[in-house]
Amino acid sequence: MRKGQKVPAKLKKAPPVAKKARWEALIAEATVDCYGEYEEFAGMLTTLGDRLEFPFAARLLGERVEVIELDERASSERRGVVAKVRKGGRQHVVALADVAAVEKDSETAEWLAAYRYWLGR
Repeated sequence: MRKGQKVPAKLKKAPPVAKKARWEALIAEATVDCYGEYEEFAGMLTTLGDRLEFPFAARLLGERVEVIELDERASSERRGVVAKVRKGGRQHVVALADVAAVEKDSETAEWLAAYRYWLGR
């Protein structure tokens, strides 16, 4: 999923004002001094790589997985941020926007929510 791409309806629920303001602050931190969509994407990718606490437990399509790392080579403006996940001893490459952290009150969960919000702006 990339910036401006259609966001699934379940992700479109209007967030509380406080969460929206927090996500805006995180996005501003990630995209400071960025000019244009490519630089914003690169800033978001770099910041997510720095701020997400790898590995972390997550849900993907209702299944529990372990997110190992971001795949910077596979990530692009068109595909969005791509993550490597592990399930049952096998490794898979998935869109980070499809991953939800199991620990809802973690910094990782907050950054994932901000990333999904950024995609839908």
